[in-house]
Amino acid sequence: MIVRFGFRQVDSEVTVMDFTGPLSTPGITVANVERAIKRRIEEGSRKLVLDLNKVDFLDSSGVGLLVVALSAMERAGGKMAIVGATGVVKQVLGTVHLERVIGLYPDLASACEAIG
Repeated sequence: MIVRFGFRQVDSEVTVMDFTGPLSTPGITVANVERAIKRRIEEGSRKLVLDLNKVDFLDSSGVGLLVVALSAMERAGGKMAIVGATGVVKQVLGTVHLERVIGLYPDLASACEAIG
């Protein structure tokens, strides 16, 4: 299964990137996601929340994707947060200690407040 993603605006400042499916090889194309994020940055987005509520699996390529997204946003002077990581996804994020560099929040309101 290939991961699907899309964007939505929560308010004038916060963009949410929704993912559905596995963030794993071969389901993701890091380059496609990175290009999509860079386009949003070019359009002025500086606050990005990655919504993982519908992600059912995460491997090292998915973790790499999250780091690439954070790096792109930070280079642009922006902020990023992750919301909705549960089960095996939350376990993997904890194993690699991603919470040390990207805020992990249980719900969208908390994430928006943190990066607001």
